[in-house]
Amino acid sequence: MEKTRSPYEIAKDFQALIDQYDSVTCAATDCMDRLNGMYADLRPIGKDPRLAGVARTVKTIAGDLSAVVMALELAKPGDVVVIDAHDSRNTAFWGENITLSAMNQGVIAAVIDGACRDVEEIRKIGFPVMARGICPNVGCMAGYGRVDLPIQCAGAPVNPGDIILIDGNGACVVPYDRAEEILAKTTKMMQTETDVSDKLRAGATIGKLINVEAIMNSTFAYQERALEE
Repeated sequence: MEKTRSPYEIAKDFQALIDQYDSVTCAATDCMDRLNGMYADLRPIGKDPRLAGVARTVKTIAGDLSAVVMALELAKPGDVVVIDAHDSRNTAFWGENITLSAMNQGVIAAVIDGACRDVEEIRKIGFPVMARGICPNVGCMAGYGRVDLPIQCAGAPVNPGDIILIDGNGACVVPYDRAEEILAKTTKMMQTETDVSDKLRAGATIGKLINVEAIMNSTFAYQERALEE
Protein backbone atom coordinates (compact mmCIF):
# COMPACT_ATOMS: atom_id res chain seq x y z
CA MET A 1 0.00 0.00 0.00
CA GLU A 2 1.29 3.48 -0.83
CA LYS A 3 2.71 5.34 2.13
CA THR A 4 0.71 8.54 2.17
CA ARG A 5 0.90 9.39 5.86
CA SER A 6 3.68 9.31 8.42
CA PRO A 7 3.70 6.50 11.02
CA TYR A 8 3.05 9.12 13.71
CA GLU A 9 -0.18 10.16 12.04
CA ILE A 10 -1.32 6.55 11.71
CA ALA A 11 -0.35 5.83 15.33
CA LYS A 12 -2.66 8.65 16.43
CA ASP A 13 -5.57 6.95 14.67
CA PHE A 14 -4.73 3.65 16.33
CA GLN A 15 -4.57 5.48 19.67
CA ALA A 16 -8.06 6.85 19.07
CA LEU A 17 -9.21 3.28 18.44
CA ILE A 18 -7.59 2.11 21.69
CA ASP A 19 -9.24 4.97 23.55
CA GLN A 20 -12.64 3.93 22.18
CA TYR A 21 -12.50 0.14 22.33
CA ASP A 22 -11.09 -2.65 24.50
CA SER A 23 -8.74 -5.37 23.21
CA VAL A 24 -7.64 -3.61 20.03
CA THR A 25 -4.46 -5.72 19.92
CA CYS A 26 -6.62 -8.84 19.57
CA ALA A 27 -8.50 -7.41 16.60
CA ALA A 28 -5.29 -6.13 15.00
CA THR A 29 -3.56 -9.52 15.16
CA ASP A 30 -6.73 -11.16 13.79
CA CYS A 31 -6.50 -8.76 10.84
CA MET A 32 -2.85 -9.76 10.31
CA ASP A 33 -3.66 -13.47 9.90
CA ARG A 34 -3.20 -13.97 13.67
CA LEU A 35 0.46 -12.93 13.46
CA ASN A 36 2.70 -10.22 14.95
CA GLY A 37 1.59 -10.59 18.54
CA MET A 38 4.50 -10.65 20.99
CA TYR A 39 5.20 -13.52 23.42
CA ALA A 40 2.90 -14.10 26.37
CA ASP A 41 5.71 -13.59 28.90
CA LEU A 42 6.19 -9.99 27.80
CA ARG A 43 4.53 -8.29 30.75
CA PRO A 44 4.00 -4.70 31.96
CA ILE A 45 6.15 -3.44 34.80
CA GLY A 46 3.25 -1.48 36.25
CA LYS A 47 -0.39 -1.15 35.25
CA ASP A 48 -1.44 -2.38 31.82
CA PRO A 49 -0.62 0.43 29.37
CA ARG A 50 -2.97 1.30 26.54
CA LEU A 51 -1.15 3.05 23.75
CA ALA A 52 -0.04 3.21 20.14
CA GLY A 53 3.36 4.53 19.10
CA VAL A 54 6.10 4.34 16.49
CA ALA A 55 8.93 1.82 16.81
CA ARG A 56 12.43 3.12 17.46
CA THR A 57 14.41 -0.11 17.19
CA VAL A 58 17.52 -1.16 19.11
CA LYS A 59 19.72 -4.26 18.80
CA THR A 60 21.92 -4.80 21.83
CA ILE A 61 25.12 -6.81 22.11
CA ALA A 62 25.47 -8.97 25.23
CA GLY A 63 25.04 -6.68 28.25
CA ASP A 64 25.83 -3.42 26.44
CA LEU A 65 23.47 -0.47 26.98
CA SER A 66 25.15 1.87 24.50
CA ALA A 67 22.66 1.37 21.67
CA VAL A 68 19.72 1.93 24.04
CA VAL A 69 21.16 5.25 25.15
CA MET A 70 21.92 6.20 21.53
CA ALA A 71 18.33 5.44 20.54
CA LEU A 72 17.12 7.94 23.11
CA GLU A 73 19.31 10.64 21.58
CA LEU A 74 17.61 10.01 18.22
CA ALA A 75 14.10 9.51 19.56
CA LYS A 76 11.12 11.67 18.63
CA PRO A 77 7.91 12.37 20.53
CA GLY A 78 5.56 9.43 20.07
CA ASP A 79 8.32 6.82 19.77
CA VAL A 80 8.23 3.45 21.49
CA VAL A 81 11.76 2.14 22.10
CA VAL A 82 11.80 -1.54 21.11
CA ILE A 83 14.87 -3.47 22.28
CA ASP A 84 16.14 -6.75 20.84
CA ALA A 85 18.17 -8.08 23.77
CA HIS A 86 18.64 -11.55 22.28
CA ASP A 87 16.34 -13.03 24.93
CA SER A 88 18.83 -12.01 27.65
CA ARG A 89 17.07 -11.84 31.01
CA ASN A 90 20.05 -11.63 33.35
CA THR A 91 21.06 -8.08 32.47
CA ALA A 92 18.74 -5.08 32.71
CA PHE A 93 18.56 -2.91 29.60
CA TRP A 94 16.24 -0.31 31.13
CA GLY A 95 16.04 1.51 34.46
CA GLU A 96 15.05 4.73 36.20
CA ASN A 97 17.63 7.06 34.63
CA ILE A 98 16.97 5.76 31.12
CA THR A 99 13.24 6.21 31.78
CA LEU A 100 13.71 9.85 32.74
CA SER A 101 15.90 10.45 29.70
CA ALA A 102 13.30 8.80 27.47
CA MET A 103 10.53 10.98 28.85
CA ASN A 104 12.61 14.09 28.18
CA GLN A 105 12.66 13.09 24.51
CA GLY A 106 8.93 12.41 24.29
CA VAL A 107 9.26 8.62 24.20
CA ILE A 108 5.95 7.10 25.31
CA ALA A 109 6.94 3.50 26.17
CA ALA A 110 9.63 0.82 26.07
CA VAL A 111 9.27 -2.79 24.94
CA ILE A 112 12.17 -5.04 25.91
CA ASP A 113 12.94 -8.56 24.77
CA GLY A 114 14.87 -8.89 28.01
CA ALA A 115 15.00 -7.51 31.54
CA CYS A 116 14.33 -4.20 33.28
CA ARG A 117 15.38 -2.90 36.69
CA ASP A 118 14.44 0.00 39.03
CA VAL A 119 10.89 -1.23 38.71
CA GLU A 120 9.73 0.45 41.93
CA GLU A 121 10.86 3.84 40.67
CA ILE A 122 9.41 3.23 37.21
CA ARG A 123 6.07 2.29 38.72
CA LYS A 124 6.04 5.53 40.72
CA ILE A 125 6.89 7.51 37.60
CA GLY A 126 4.13 5.72 35.71
CA PHE A 127 6.15 5.23 32.52
CA PRO A 128 4.92 2.24 30.44
CA VAL A 129 7.49 -0.55 30.18
CA MET A 130 6.89 -4.04 28.81
CA ALA A 131 9.66 -6.53 29.59
CA ARG A 132 10.25 -10.28 29.72
CA GLY A 133 11.95 -10.17 33.09
CA ILE A 134 13.20 -8.16 36.05
CA CYS A 135 16.84 -8.21 37.14
CA PRO A 136 18.99 -5.88 39.31
CA ASN A 137 22.15 -6.35 37.20
CA VAL A 138 22.74 -3.46 34.82
CA GLY A 139 24.59 -3.56 31.51
CA CYS A 140 27.76 -1.66 30.63
CA MET A 141 28.55 1.10 28.12
CA ALA A 142 30.96 -0.56 25.69
CA GLY A 143 29.86 1.09 22.44
CA TYR A 144 28.39 -1.91 20.66
CA GLY A 145 24.92 -2.57 19.27
CA ARG A 146 22.94 -0.74 16.59
CA VAL A 147 19.94 1.54 16.26
CA ASP A 148 17.16 1.87 13.66
CA LEU A 149 17.42 -1.48 11.90
CA PRO A 150 15.13 -4.51 11.54
CA ILE A 151 15.00 -6.54 14.75
CA GLN A 152 12.90 -9.15 16.50
CA CYS A 153 11.27 -8.56 19.84
CA ALA A 154 9.48 -11.26 21.82
CA GLY A 155 8.90 -13.36 18.72
CA ALA A 156 7.71 -10.59 16.41
CA PRO A 157 9.65 -8.88 13.59
CA VAL A 158 9.90 -5.11 14.08
CA ASN A 159 11.15 -2.54 11.59
CA PRO A 160 11.87 1.12 12.30
CA GLY A 161 8.64 3.07 11.86
CA ASP A 162 6.29 0.14 12.48
CA ILE A 163 3.32 0.81 14.73
CA ILE A 164 3.41 -0.71 18.23
CA LEU A 165 0.06 -1.38 19.90
CA ILE A 166 -0.17 -2.19 23.61
CA ASP A 167 -3.17 -2.93 25.80
CA GLY A 168 -4.16 -5.38 28.54
CA ASN A 169 -3.68 -8.32 26.16
CA GLY A 170 -0.02 -7.52 25.49
CA ALA A 171 1.80 -5.96 22.56
CA CYS A 172 1.68 -6.39 18.80
CA VAL A 173 3.40 -4.92 15.75
CA VAL A 174 1.64 -3.42 12.74
CA PRO A 175 4.06 -3.14 9.78
CA TYR A 176 4.13 0.40 8.46
CA ASP A 177 3.76 -0.86 4.89
CA ARG A 178 0.35 -2.30 5.83
CA ALA A 179 -0.61 0.14 8.57
CA GLU A 180 -3.40 1.95 6.71
CA GLU A 181 -4.91 -1.35 5.59
CA ILE A 182 -4.72 -2.88 9.07
CA LEU A 183 -6.12 0.28 10.65
CA ALA A 184 -9.17 0.12 8.38
CA LYS A 185 -9.67 -3.60 8.96
CA THR A 186 -9.21 -3.29 12.72
CA THR A 187 -11.68 -0.41 12.90
CA LYS A 188 -14.27 -2.46 11.02
CA MET A 189 -13.62 -5.51 13.19
CA MET A 190 -14.02 -3.54 16.42
CA GLN A 191 -17.37 -2.26 15.19
CA THR A 192 -18.42 -5.81 14.29
CA GLU A 193 -17.23 -7.15 17.66
CA THR A 194 -19.34 -4.55 19.41
CA ASP A 195 -22.41 -5.72 17.46
CA VAL A 196 -21.65 -9.36 18.31
CA SER A 197 -21.21 -8.53 22.01
CA ASP A 198 -24.56 -6.76 22.03
CA LYS A 199 -26.25 -9.86 20.54
CA LEU A 200 -24.56 -12.16 23.05
CA ARG A 201 -25.66 -9.96 25.94
CA ALA A 202 -29.19 -10.18 24.52
CA GLY A 203 -29.08 -13.99 24.82
CA ALA A 204 -27.54 -15.31 21.61
CA THR A 205 -24.78 -17.94 21.56
CA ILE A 206 -21.52 -17.66 19.68
CA GLY A 207 -22.16 -21.00 17.99
CA LYS A 208 -25.40 -19.78 16.48
CA LEU A 209 -23.91 -16.46 15.38
CA ILE A 210 -21.05 -18.07 13.47
CA ASN A 211 -23.07 -21.15 12.43
CA VAL A 212 -20.54 -23.52 13.97
CA GLU A 213 -22.63 -26.55 12.98
CA ALA A 214 -22.16 -25.76 9.29
CA ILE A 215 -18.43 -25.26 9.83
CA MET A 216 -18.06 -28.59 11.62
CA ASN A 217 -20.16 -30.42 9.03
CA SER A 218 -18.13 -28.92 6.21
CA THR A 219 -14.87 -30.04 7.82
CA PHE A 220 -16.25 -33.53 8.50
CA ALA A 221 -17.40 -33.86 4.89
CA TYR A 222 -13.97 -32.80 3.63
CA GLN A 223 -12.28 -35.38 5.84
CA GLU A 224 -14.67 -38.07 4.63
CA ARG A 225 -13.91 -37.24 0.98
CA ALA A 226 -10.18 -37.28 1.65
CA LEU A 227 -10.44 -40.75 3.19
CA GLU A 228 -12.43 -42.03 0.22
CA GLU A 229 -9.81 -40.78 -2.21
